[in-house]
Amino acid sequence: MATFSDLSTSKGLKELDAFLLTKSYISGYQASRDDLAVFGAMAKAPSAKEYPHAARWYAHIQALLGESFPGEGKGVGLSGASAAAGAPAPAAKIEVDSDSDSDSDSDLDLFGEMTEEEKAAAEKKKAVIAAAKARAAEKEKKCKSLIVMDIKPWDDETDLGLMEKKVRAITYDGLLWGSSKLVTFAFGMKKLQMTAVIEDTKIPSFDEIIEKDILLLDEDEEVQSEEVQSVDILSFNKL
Repeated sequence: MATFSDLSTSKGLKELDAFLLTKSYISGYQASRDDLAVFGAMAKAPSAKEYPHAARWYAHIQALLGESFPGEGKGVGLSGASAAAGAPAPAAKIEVDSDSDSDSDSDLDLFGEMTEEEKAAAEKKKAVIAAAKARAAEKEKKCKSLIVMDIKPWDDETDLGLMEKKVRAITYDGLLWGSSKLVTFAFGMKKLQMTAVIEDTKIPSFDEIIEKDILLLDEDEEVQSEEVQSVDILSFNKL
């Protein structure tokens, strides 16, 4: 259930604008009674400059209301009506049921049954949105990163072949070790430079692999590996 503060205040309008950033309606994929409730609580159209998403939604609902009442108005006086159309709404929070896209409301327009054309359009829109979400989820699954790192030994007597063998023995779903080479650094010592490719959704933290499986840090964060003294990440790029 969506909740908004007094829509006559900037706070309430900011909440509504943020809510409508990725939405076309208050609930579901078509106009419902929730949109009508929020629209009715607004004294006037929100500023398109300050609240672009709320203004877009307001104009759309206003257009739908105009289509529902196509007759030309002559004006009407109402005894006991509010002092002015622009008078601020009472300070209160508006709550609308975010689950109102259930069967009771999702098959209705603002004031009556949907036409067959409207139902078909709504179903088509739902299918498009579902397909877009599926593509986004699939793309997220395939998102990978390439890591290049230096693995430094304790001293020049360290067996670098054994060190690499132990690193490659580390296996995780979503982790693929790549190429490697020996690089000379301080005082003629050699270090192991390796690459790895990870699937971001399966390996949320490569640092944990370094600390837990390569350096073998203990509770005091002291390195316990007999071969590896330190690991430096040279680059971490999205593929």
